[in-house]
Amino acid sequence: MGVSKTELKNGLLVASETMTHLRSVSIGVWVRGGSRFEGDDLTGISHFIEHMLFKGTRKRSASDIAKEIDSVGGQLNAFTDKEYVGFYAKVRDRHIGFAFNLLADIVLNPTFPARELQRERNVIFEEINMVEDTPQELIQDLFMEGFWKGHPLGRPISGTKGSVARISRADVVKFFKGNYTACNTLVSVAGNASHRQVERLVARYFSDLEQGIRVNPGTAPAPHPSHVVRHKRNLEQTHLCLGAPCPPMGAKERYGTYVLNNVLGGGMSSRLFQNIREKRGLVYNIYSTPNLYLDAGNLLVYAGAAPEKAPEVVELTLRELRRLREQMIPSDELTRAKENLKGSVLLSLESSSSRMTNLAQQLIYFGRFYSPEEIVAGFDKVRARDVRALANDAFDPSLLSLTALTSKNGRALESIDIRA
Repeated sequence: MGVSKTELKNGLLVASETMTHLRSVSIGVWVRGGSRFEGDDLTGISHFIEHMLFKGTRKRSASDIAKEIDSVGGQLNAFTDKEYVGFYAKVRDRHIGFAFNLLADIVLNPTFPARELQRERNVIFEEINMVEDTPQELIQDLFMEGFWKGHPLGRPISGTKGSVARISRADVVKFFKGNYTACNTLVSVAGNASHRQVERLVARYFSDLEQGIRVNPGTAPAPHPSHVVRHKRNLEQTHLCLGAPCPPMGAKERYGTYVLNNVLGGGMSSRLFQNIREKRGLVYNIYSTPNLYLDAGNLLVYAGAAPEKAPEVVELTLRELRRLREQMIPSDELTRAKENLKGSVLLSLESSSSRMTNLAQQLIYFGRFYSPEEIVAGFDKVRARDVRALANDAFDPSLLSLTALTSKNGRALESIDIRA
């Protein structure tokens, strides 16, 4: 890998990967923060600030920002996660200086115009409404809220209408100044650019950023196993989330966690998909996914089914969890899962934007780079007994949680003993 890393005097990290065969370059400014780092009274403020940074700087209006990125045929966007916020641009390599100028201006020089604050608040209200109207997203928010009850990792990233309504301009400015500092920021770049070129541009635009104080993620969340059935009108399906704790992102067992997930519900050949959709036709959509963070994780199964079929889907899913605890995965199934994961990793790294994101996430969670070859080797080392041991830890019946969202009578779901 043509990967290099530099730290500026103010503590800002710079990482780049040179890809001379491309004609593009992707630039990301990543801020350690996100919804995990918000106080109880400021839920949703990280997401609010992400929106507001595009509403004008000292040099550019919101319209100017949109016109300038369009003038070079580039891409510009941002997102808020639970443990970081990302701002990124992708342009032709000849426009790297322009992209740095634009991104730095957005991230470093926002004006938070008062007239835009209420307008953007209303936009976020509509975003929250959209989740409320999308049960597949809503059920996962409800599950997280119960699973990590009382912890910021359990909160929805966008906050609630009540919390967003309370956020003032003074709150936004104070939170921004405290979090958007050099020691909480890293810049990652991938594409047709040398590290020396990247270093010069980062120094030009970011060397004056105040060092600040490193944000504190607080304590790790404790899982709160629960069995909850919630009602929502006008749903055709019952939506289900069944999950359990698993090792965090930095754990050495993460490779085994991904293999376990792949076997359970990570693709079309997975046990859940084959046994519940293909063989029985009980669902259209069923899958499992790991949600891994700095010091915690969970492995979550989602399914949507007709209300009268939902209890059977839960029972069959529990059966698959028990089977993974009690029996070794056959060698051919283990090999297939590993090859699927290795292929997914390698295919996902074939663009400058994915490489840029990969660099940033590795620095955030590991403080170092893992080459694709190292990642492949990590999957190769996973053995059947490792997966079974993880399944026994994760799928301990006393740790399972079930959340259901339905418009029908939920007594049949409530009566299922997920601890059996």
